[in-house]
Amino acid sequence: MTQPHLTVELARGKSKPLWLGHPWVFSGAIHRVKGDVGDTGGPCLVVDERGNALGSGFYNPHGRISVRMLEHRRSTDLVYEPRPFPVLLRERLEAAMARRAMLGFPGEGTDAYRLVNAEGDLLPGLIVDVLGPVASVQLNARAMYEQRDLVAREVRAVTGADLVSLTVTETASRLEAIPVMGETYGTRGELVKNASVDVVEHGVRYRVNLETSQKTGFYVDQRENRKRFAELCGGQRVLDAYCYVGGFGISAALAGASRVTQVDSSKSAISQAQQNAELNAVDDRVEAITVDAVNFLKDAQARGQQWDRIVCDPPKLAQGRGHVDEALKKYARINTLAMGALAPGGLMLTCSCSRHVSESDFARMLTEAGHRLRKTVQIYGQWSQPEDHPVLSVAPEGRYLKAFLIGVS
Repeated sequence: MTQPHLTVELARGKSKPLWLGHPWVFSGAIHRVKGDVGDTGGPCLVVDERGNALGSGFYNPHGRISVRMLEHRRSTDLVYEPRPFPVLLRERLEAAMARRAMLGFPGEGTDAYRLVNAEGDLLPGLIVDVLGPVASVQLNARAMYEQRDLVAREVRAVTGADLVSLTVTETASRLEAIPVMGETYGTRGELVKNASVDVVEHGVRYRVNLETSQKTGFYVDQRENRKRFAELCGGQRVLDAYCYVGGFGISAALAGASRVTQVDSSKSAISQAQQNAELNAVDDRVEAITVDAVNFLKDAQARGQQWDRIVCDPPKLAQGRGHVDEALKKYARINTLAMGALAPGGLMLTCSCSRHVSESDFARMLTEAGHRLRKTVQIYGQWSQPEDHPVLSVAPEGRYLKAFLIGVS
């Protein structure tokens, strides 16, 4: 990435969040852009209405988040010169690695963790999960996509990974106007097909196929929640809805659950869930069914089937602020059905990874879902993402994961 050739001037009164260190500039906060924007934008200097430099980043003319900030100028008393992106990238990757080591990652019994949590690690638009010998990189911003070769080299240099996997999701493609991709490279830069990786989390083993996986391949954000929920499952009948590769259900089985039912609409996910049950020698107590969770719960309701412990962890249902109402209706339908399948005295962990759905919105939805069943919802715990998913204090929207441990009566 070259030095800034664009200048983004903010509208009057829009600069305060940037002085405080907010990582984003939305399109509505921009007065004008000076320079040759072209079709893809590029490195930019961000200034306030008086021409004071606020910092630098990358301008994307197609994104609602128009600028993702790489550096902030904290005071007009200081001369500001943007530093080269390769220098910032290496510096921040090394800082992230040092902090993860301080937090105990990797540790005994766990080699899957998040190394870079985008804005939380001062690298907006970049996610890096370490999955054993693999560094799985999610490119959520045009700047990171265009610098993907550099990103891959630096991530490999810092982590020592055997394989580096690069992914652009359909959501990022739509929001940032970049191509969908999913490629894995070996140590010599060669393309590796159908790669899989074995990881361990609190002693539980998982095998993940990187080519058919979702996002970075493994949802490390639920690591501590899987452990906490499993500790409540001894001797219980467990339903893991939207099980993906079997995280919650297999953890519960290893913790002593009497029977675990896992459901997911993805054949690939169910195949991996079955394989992971065998890896952990719990396949005699775990069944995995390829079916839509809503349809499964409707059929269970018709049969009068119930479980003592239920986990509902659907995919992101709100892709933006404009989708929140629709998402809440879907959450309400899922949770009403799941509550109806919860045995008396049972516990349910219900989750949302949609950052646009607030905790208060989610709690209100649960209240309404319970009301439909003429039941009262009791919240026993509110869990979130773990410490390897840091959030900037100035941008609390980075705390996206909500996990409510509830009962109904």
